[in-house]
Amino acid sequence: MASTERSGITNFQILDTQLYADSVEWCPFDGLQNILLCGTYQLLEQTSNESDSIKNEAQVRVGQLQMYYLQQPSQEDEDKLPSLSVSCCVDTSGILDVKWARNFSSSVPLFGLVNASGECQLWKVSDRDENTVTTQNEASNHLADTLKDSDCLRKMLLPLKTEKIGDCLALSLDWTGPLESSSPKIVVSDSSGSLSVLEAGNDFRMTSHWHAHDYEAWICAFDMWNPEIVYSGSDDCKMKVWDLRAGSQPVKTNSGFDMGVCSIQSNPLRESLLAVGSYDENLRIFDRRNMKQPLSVSSLGGGVWRVKWEPFQANRILTASMHNGFHILDCSLPDSEPLPVLAHYTEHSSLAYGADWSRLFAGSRTTRKENDRALSNAENEIFATECYLISTCSFYDHSLHLWQWTL
Repeated sequence: MASTERSGITNFQILDTQLYADSVEWCPFDGLQNILLCGTYQLLEQTSNESDSIKNEAQVRVGQLQMYYLQQPSQEDEDKLPSLSVSCCVDTSGILDVKWARNFSSSVPLFGLVNASGECQLWKVSDRDENTVTTQNEASNHLADTLKDSDCLRKMLLPLKTEKIGDCLALSLDWTGPLESSSPKIVVSDSSGSLSVLEAGNDFRMTSHWHAHDYEAWICAFDMWNPEIVYSGSDDCKMKVWDLRAGSQPVKTNSGFDMGVCSIQSNPLRESLLAVGSYDENLRIFDRRNMKQPLSVSSLGGGVWRVKWEPFQANRILTASMHNGFHILDCSLPDSEPLPVLAHYTEHSSLAYGADWSRLFAGSRTTRKENDRALSNAENEIFATECYLISTCSFYDHSLHLWQWTL
């Protein structure tokens, strides 16, 4: 196990998402960083009195795309805590993953999702037109009390385009990194073991599709520094590296995993680093120049379903560790083995699946600078003494948590 944690955790809020929750994503776009998306997925159980013909039909997987609004206390209300309130919900097919676009300077806040119908969908956050007819459930529904006179009530979730990947479950997606200046791309992995690449500009379409793994491809990720490099992981216990210019054969394969590979993320500030999680309960840090041997291996006591680099200095990692809660690890020295555990959040009572860092300071409306390579030492020192807002979600207890971690 990784070394002893230092806690510094304050729990602010626990919400019931009604359906099983598997992904949470804070909006990174300026002016909208108080928005949180939560994706849910649930297989409808068939009752014993259903006819045989119904039982033989395809299983129904439903979901909901939920948008929450972070309300932070003013200086006059120092005794109040930050809290989330639901702004709107959209009924969908079961959602497996949600990711915001990384072109944060864009005036259009885009995000993508993949679902149990084998689709990749492109969405945006839009200003609400009072004359627009929408099927979205407003904030007055069963998830939360009505929000009055709030900016979030003037925002809505607008579906833009849908691309069918195949007769499968679309399991994960990722966008090209913020350095990509041309039309952004999305990569999607699916339950057939295939990968797909889509153009996400004006013409939303699939440009390539190939069989990548023998079993479910749980995860795919672009290299933050090179839009032609894609990583994938699967239940076949392999991680593969693909160069989109080289066709459908991997340029590198790592078979050194004891169980399936289920999470991968490239570091946004340190070009060579890659975080990889596996069902074998280990978090591995790789130098992408040597994918055969990890720099470090840290056992977290649960399958590492999701990994998120801290987006401001990128020297810490937030993990969703399935049967063992959520961890924050220090990766200042990526070859330290095991990596020091700074915090371990164990308030969820079910599988830890979704986790993300807020771009806002806890207890403040001030935003942080993300992926800023020119951040001054003075600014880094300020950030190092601040609190982080974090949201996490878990599956069978359909639970969404808002909490704070203080260094």
